[in-house]
Amino acid sequence: MGSGFLMGLDAGGGGVRCMLVEVDSGILTVASRALKHPVAPGTEGWGYDLDHQGIWNATGGVVRDALSRAGAKADDVLAIAVTSMRHGMVLVDEKGEVLFAVPNRDARAAGQGMEIANERGREFNERTGHWPSPIAVAARLVWLAENAPDVVVKARTLLAINEWLAFRLCGGRAAERSQAAETSLFDIAKGAWATDLAASLKIPTTIFPEVKQAGSRLGGLSAEAAAALGLKDGTHVAVGGGDTQCALLGMGVTEAGCAGIVAGTTVPVQLVVERPLVDTEARLWTGCHVIPKRWVFESNAGAAGEALDWLGAVIFPGDRQAAARLSAEAALSGPGAGGFLSSLGAQLFHASQMGLPVATLSFSHLSASGAGGNLRHLSRSVLDGLAFSVRANLEQVHKAGGGSIGEALALSGGLSRGTLWPQLLAEVTDRPVEVGMTSDASLLGAAICAGAAAGVWPDLAAGAMRLVKLDRRCVPDSSRKTRYQGLYADWQRWRAARVEADSLAAENALRSAGESETPAKSAAPAVAGFRPKILVTTPFDERSLDRLRALGSVEYCTYIERQRVLTGGDLVETLKGVNVLVTEVDIVDAESIERLPDLRVVFSCRSNPVNVDVPACTAFGVPVFNTPGRNAIAVAEMTVAMLLSLCRRIPTADQFMRQPGAEAGDMARMGVAHETYRGSEIHGKTVGIVGFGRIGKTVGALLSPFGVRILVHDPIVPQNEVVRHGAEPVSLDELLAQSDVVTLHAAVTGETRGLIGAKEIARMKKGAIIVNSARAALVDENALADALREGRLGGAALDVWKQEPPASDHPLLGLPDVVATPHIAGNTHEVAAHQGESVADA
Repeated sequence: MGSGFLMGLDAGGGGVRCMLVEVDSGILTVASRALKHPVAPGTEGWGYDLDHQGIWNATGGVVRDALSRAGAKADDVLAIAVTSMRHGMVLVDEKGEVLFAVPNRDARAAGQGMEIANERGREFNERTGHWPSPIAVAARLVWLAENAPDVVVKARTLLAINEWLAFRLCGGRAAERSQAAETSLFDIAKGAWATDLAASLKIPTTIFPEVKQAGSRLGGLSAEAAAALGLKDGTHVAVGGGDTQCALLGMGVTEAGCAGIVAGTTVPVQLVVERPLVDTEARLWTGCHVIPKRWVFESNAGAAGEALDWLGAVIFPGDRQAAARLSAEAALSGPGAGGFLSSLGAQLFHASQMGLPVATLSFSHLSASGAGGNLRHLSRSVLDGLAFSVRANLEQVHKAGGGSIGEALALSGGLSRGTLWPQLLAEVTDRPVEVGMTSDASLLGAAICAGAAAGVWPDLAAGAMRLVKLDRRCVPDSSRKTRYQGLYADWQRWRAARVEADSLAAENALRSAGESETPAKSAAPAVAGFRPKILVTTPFDERSLDRLRALGSVEYCTYIERQRVLTGGDLVETLKGVNVLVTEVDIVDAESIERLPDLRVVFSCRSNPVNVDVPACTAFGVPVFNTPGRNAIAVAEMTVAMLLSLCRRIPTADQFMRQPGAEAGDMARMGVAHETYRGSEIHGKTVGIVGFGRIGKTVGALLSPFGVRILVHDPIVPQNEVVRHGAEPVSLDELLAQSDVVTLHAAVTGETRGLIGAKEIARMKKGAIIVNSARAALVDENALADALREGRLGGAALDVWKQEPPASDHPLLGLPDVVATPHIAGNTHEVAAHQGESVADA
C-alpha cells in the first residue's frame, strides 16, 4: 500500500489536534480544537478532571476539518493512530463507560505520591525507572482506593488517554509500553506490568490491559466512530504511544545516542539508549521508546511553553500570538540580554526532589535601557535561560551515564517554529540543531505508527526514514557560541546561588501571590555644551518648541506666516549662521548647501524628504532627518473612521436625517431607516493591511481592540516584525481572499502602481470593502467602480484620487456605498505636535 492519507490524533492538555499525511507527497495538513479540563470539585485546585466527552466531540471536529483542508475523502484514510499527554489516566468499567479520568496535571494524589516515595522510592525507581510522583498513576490509584473504593471495584481497564481514545475508535483495549512506563507500575527491563508492586499497594492487577507494540493494528474503526468522525468504518486503528516518544519518532530520533528536545508545554530532554539505564541518584527518568528494544533516558528543562504563555499573557493580554511576540521582541536584543538573567520556565530536573517551580528575574534598572529595550532584553533573557536550562539538563543526562550524545540535537515543539530559539540553542549547546518540517512531531510520529499498521512501511524506523524531512540545520556561530560559553557559566553560578532564595519564594508563593512592582524609569540624559541656532519654518506646538529652546536658540516662523517657500538665494540669506533647519517645504539643493558652512543638520518634516537633496547633504557632511510617523496617527484614525462609517452606513444615514420636509415622530420613516441603513459590525471580521509601515502598524493597533483578525502583506517588512505587532504575515492573494476589509498603506513604486486592479478585486470576498487613504495610484478607479456597480464589493472609502479634487460627476461619487473625502487623512491640528516631538527627540 502506498497512496492515500495517514491520520495522527493528539489529545493534549490544551485540546485535540489532527494531522493528515499524504503518503505519496508527504504533505501535512493539521487541524486543532481548543479544550480546557476543569478543576475537580473538592480538591482545592490540586485536582483536574479530564473532559473526556469534550475530547471525543473535538476529535470529530478536527478530523472533519483536516479532511476538508486536505481535500481528502473518507475512503482515502488508510489508518489512524492516537498519541496523548503522558501521566494522564482513564479507568473504564466492563461496558467501557468512564469511571475516573484525569489529565497529566492532576495532583490530587500528592500525599499518596510522597508517602510511596518516602517509604519505597528507591525500590520503585530501580524497577520502573521513575521515582514515585504525585502525578503518577500508581499514586492516583492508591488515592482512589482510599477515597472512592467503589470506583476501583467497578474498574475493568486502566488506559492512558490516547489508549482510551483508540478504544472509543475501535473497541480494542490495550496498553503501549511508552505510556505504561510512565505509570510507576511497569517493569522497564522486562517490558511487562510490575504486578507485584501493584499488589503491594492493593491495586487490582486485573485492570492492566495487554501490552502491544506501537504501530501494530489494534482494530478496525467501528461504524459508530466512523459516523462521528466522517470516516469509513473498518479503517485501521493502530496502537500509538506517549506524545514525547511519538515526537522522537516524528523527529527521526530512533537510534541509540541520538537526542531529541521537545520544546512544548514542558521541555523533555531525551537520549535514546540501548538498555534500560536507571539513574542511581534518582534525578532522571528512564522510559520506553515506541521503537522496540530502545529506551529513553530523560531529563526535563522545565515548563517553557507554560511560562512563555504566562509571560505573554501578562505583557500582551488577550493576544493569541503573545508567546510569538515575545520571541520576536527577543530577536531585537542579543547575547547577554542587556544584563538581564532569567530562570522563568527553566529547571535542572531532579525527579526525587520536585517542588513548586519558582522563577527568578535579575537585572539592574540603572543598566537597563528604555521601555522598548527593556521588553526585548527581558524576552531575550527568558529565551537565553531556557536554552541554558536545556544545556544543563543535557549535561546531567551525560553525567548520569547516558553515554555519548550524537553531534546534533533534534528539536520540535512550539519553540522550534521561530528562527531565533533554535539558533540560540545551537550556540548555547555548541551543537548543530536540526528542525524538521513540522513542529507537530508527536502528530507525525502518530501518523508513522498508523502507516506501520496499514503496511505502508515495514516498521516504525522505516516510516520515520520516509516521512521525517529536515527543514533547517542551525549551526553555531563561532563568535556567539564563544560569548555564550561565558554567559552559561555565569548563569550556572547565578542558579546555584539562588537555591535558598527560591526555597523562600516557593514558601511565599504557596501562601499568597506576590505583588508586582513597576521599576523606576531611567532619567533622560542631560544635554550640555554646544547650543545650536535652530530655525523652524513648519508648524510646531509650544511644547516641542520649548523642548528645542532647552537645546538651543530657536527662531520660529512658518511658511504659512511667511507666505512663501524658501529656495535659492532666499534660503541662503535666511540660513546665515543657522545650524539646524527644520522645514517641510523649503527647497534645500546642492548649490545652497555649498554656500551654508554653518548648517549642521536638516530636518525634513515629511515621510519622504523630497524637498531636500539628500546626496548633496551627505557629500557635505550634513545629516538629514525625516519624520515618517508625524501623520501616522492622523491617517490611521481617519482610516478607521472611514471604515466604520462605511460599515455602519453613517454618511447615507446622515443624509436621511437631513431630508427636507421630514416630520418628527414619523414611525413609518423610522422603519425604512432601520431596514435601509442596517450596518455591519467589524468585531470578529478579518482586516487585511497592505503596507506595514508606521501607518499600517498604527491601523493594526487601533483595530486590535475591536476583536478583529489582522492579516498583513508587506514584502519589505520582515515576518518577525509583523508577528511582533500582533498580526499575521500573508501573501497578497491570501490577504485578498480572506479579508472582509482591505486597507491600503503602501508607497507607490513600480511594483505597487496599480496594485489593486480588476484581477485583484476578483480575488476578494464578495461583499468585502476597500479603504484607500494612501495613494490613488495603488487602485484602478474604473475597476473599483465596476465592482461596486455590479455588487461584487460591499463598499469603498477613498481619501485619495487620481485627480484632486475629483469632479463632482466622478463615477465613484455617484455610488451609494462610497465614502469620499478630499485627501484630508493626514491633516490634523495634532500633526504639528507629532512632528515637533519627533524632531525634538532626534
